[in-house]
Amino acid sequence: MGASFRNIGEIIELAGCDLLTISPKLLDELQKTSGELKRKLDPAKAPDLDIQRIPMDKATFERMHESDRMASEKLEEGIKGFTKALETLESLLDLRLKRLEGEVVVGRAASDVFASYDLDGDGFITREEWLGTDAVFDALDENKDGKIAPEEMGAGLGALFAVASLT
Repeated sequence: MGASFRNIGEIIELAGCDLLTISPKLLDELQKTSGELKRKLDPAKAPDLDIQRIPMDKATFERMHESDRMASEKLEEGIKGFTKALETLESLLDLRLKRLEGEVVVGRAASDVFASYDLDGDGFITREEWLGTDAVFDALDENKDGKIAPEEMGAGLGALFAVASLT
């Protein structure tokens, strides 16, 4: 199953794949595209292809995976990224639940924005965590220490900010 496409060219190269997950934006782009779509993957043609068979067991897989720096590093990076995103989502849901139950009242907009960017949950947003422009980061980083504190985020958004709302 193909997924995580960045452009329609990647999708076209997998024409014939049984399952693809395609974003609405790329589906719309595909719909506006005309021309012949040639099937690239065909299970009926697979037996005729001259592909060297690699005997595979756990040790062979692990050796091949570790020797491919791109595969091992990108897999690790992806897992860490998904884990951090899940932890951030859980934190935001916990905060939302506390708000719904009346435990947290102030600083909602600023704390929501802050929590979305503080990916490691250390109470600061570093340039590596920041997904916006450098100019905005620099403007919010009032003391120019390379990280945005909750108070700086609140001041930058012109909002009352309660640090307690993040815990």
